[in-house]
Formats: sequence, C-alpha cells, structure tokens
Amino acid sequence: MTTDSNALTDPRWQPTELVSTLLSKGARDVVRHWISQTWLLDENNQPRSLVFGNTDGCEFNRLIRQVSVHLAPAVICNELLRKGIVEQHDNDSLLLRRSAYIPGTAQIDGPFFVNEQGIASGANSGRRRRNDLI
Repeated sequence: MTTDSNALTDPRWQPTELVSTLLSKGARDVVRHWISQTWLLDENNQPRSLVFGNTDGCEFNRLIRQVSVHLAPAVICNELLRKGIVEQHDNDSLLLRRSAYIPGTAQIDGPFFVNEQGIASGANSGRRRRNDLI
C-alpha cells in the first residue's frame, strides 16, 4: 500500500469484522484505504460515494491504484458488490455500506453500540445515511 500525504493521523473509522472475515486481502486493503484517506471522506467525515468506470480517471479506479497496481478495479468492485460491502447507484457510483466500518479511536470517547433499529449511538456516532442498515 502506498502512503499518501492525505492520510489521517488518527483513524476516524476502522473496518468491521464483517469486512475482515468476508473479503480477500486486496479488497480489505481497499476498504481500509477508503475509510482512512481525507480525499475519500465527505464534509461529515463519512466515506464518499466514488464513481466507477472503465477509465483510470474514475475515483474508484484511482483508489484501487493507490492501494496496489496489481489489483484489478473490476475484480475488486465485483467482490465488494457480491459480498454486499458496497451498493451501486444508477450513476455508476459505489457507496460503502455503513455496516463495513465503525468509529475508530479518533471518534470514540465512550461506549459505542447499535440499538434494535440499527441506529448507532455513542460519542460522535455520526449521521444516518441511506445505507446505515446493519
């Protein structure tokens, strides 16, 4: 994995056990990179939706190339979709599902849990997103 000057010093997010269990090493590294780089986070520090396509200029392809030049974007995309880690929107963008990441050490000041409705609570638990179902 390449280092990037945009890397966060304190992780805001960390992959869930679901990601660690279901995905290949390459796909796990992609998810870790996606949730740890500032250019991949929105103004609320949530992982951004990334455009996927057949050109190297697409954001998802750029993410893959930053992780490893040996990974094929289409293969990683298919694995993430098949395992339910991302959802694809009509505009060919990919959104990392909320069930793929949890607050890291930079966000947790106290206990963190998910209630029966699937709503996360705790210190700085963040806003609800369309894909926040667990």
